[in-house]
Amino acid sequence: MKKKYLLSGLLALFSPLALAHPSHIGTHGFESGFIHPLTGIDHLSVMLGVGMLAALFGGQARYRLPLAFVAIMIVGGMMGVSGLVMPGVEIGIALSVVAMGILLCSGARLSEKATLALVMGFALFHGMAHGMEMPLDSQAMYYFSGFVLATTMLHMFGIFLVQLAVSCMKNRVILNAVGFGIGMSMTVFGGSLLFS
Repeated sequence: MKKKYLLSGLLALFSPLALAHPSHIGTHGFESGFIHPLTGIDHLSVMLGVGMLAALFGGQARYRLPLAFVAIMIVGGMMGVSGLVMPGVEIGIALSVVAMGILLCSGARLSEKATLALVMGFALFHGMAHGMEMPLDSQAMYYFSGFVLATTMLHMFGIFLVQLAVSCMKNRVILNAVGFGIGMSMTVFGGSLLFS
């Protein structure tokens, strides 16, 4: 009997997420913010890449890189919403895809501090894009919480992918080759964004 009430209570907590009317996904607050990082391959690849880089560095970097990205992305998002945007946001995002590809190709050989600075730069551009593309009828708090949650999940998934690869491939040469292949793919994709 108590389980029934517990389940009802838990479902009630998530009632604001229920979509009672069609076509609300991507047009209002939380849903729109959550979907935004998932729908663009540029955003998706960089967010996963940050998690993968964090896992490759290991130690405190596993937390530092994703947390720094999210924090600066929020700042960039606030800049985007307020209209305080640096020129060349799309070019900055394309360059971030290329740079992330190169960082993954190098197997995290750049210093952690330099990588952290680059990741924070990437985050600023991605945050500005998220903020600029916020639907007019959205509340910023809900929209921001959506894209922050999606970004955090993508970072965690990137960390998980590397940990899975490490556990499956004990051979470091194979792991580096896989990382190089992913990095090259991102570099080529980012380059095509720059020249399109």
